[in-house]
Amino acid sequence: MAKVLGYARISTDDGQDIASQKARLEELGAVVVFADIGNGSTLHGRDQLEAALRLLEPGDQLLALHPDRIARDTASLLAVGKRVVEKRAALRIHDPAITFDGSDMMSEVLLTLFGMIGSMEKHFIRARQRRGIEAAKLKGAYKGRPATIDPAQVRELRDQGLGATAIAKRLKIGRASVYRALAA
Repeated sequence: MAKVLGYARISTDDGQDIASQKARLEELGAVVVFADIGNGSTLHGRDQLEAALRLLEPGDQLLALHPDRIARDTASLLAVGKRVVEKRAALRIHDPAITFDGSDMMSEVLLTLFGMIGSMEKHFIRARQRRGIEAAKLKGAYKGRPATIDPAQVRELRDQGLGATAIAKRLKIGRASVYRALAA
């Protein structure tokens, strides 16, 4: 029997609440709602979206409230749509109402359009963020992200005879970070 799987996403759990999305998806017929907390700019790390896609069977629907809950760019949105269609299921967006099952060119055009809008939105957010950072720097209020790597600790491990790869593994950082810390 065909089922509706809901998908919700918020960017951060800092002040955002996913409960309203879940409740609305359930009202719209989702038997289970998969929810991720993370950036919509990438599909990487979206474990719950992956789980929902794996569970889809022919005739099922993957339901999201808005296109930007799935992805904020055209390529990612269409990639998810393609994976859904490969399962012989449908991607359904509630607002605006789009059902993409691979049979209707207009729904693909709409997904493409809303992916482009998501890309523009992402661009504007980043531009505003850059302007805010520049203004804060001029006021002396922005010092950048705090250092997360202690160069002294990296040098100490190097003095103990460890190579960059071993240091990186021990500190759970990238090798390039080790080299930057040693050069500092």
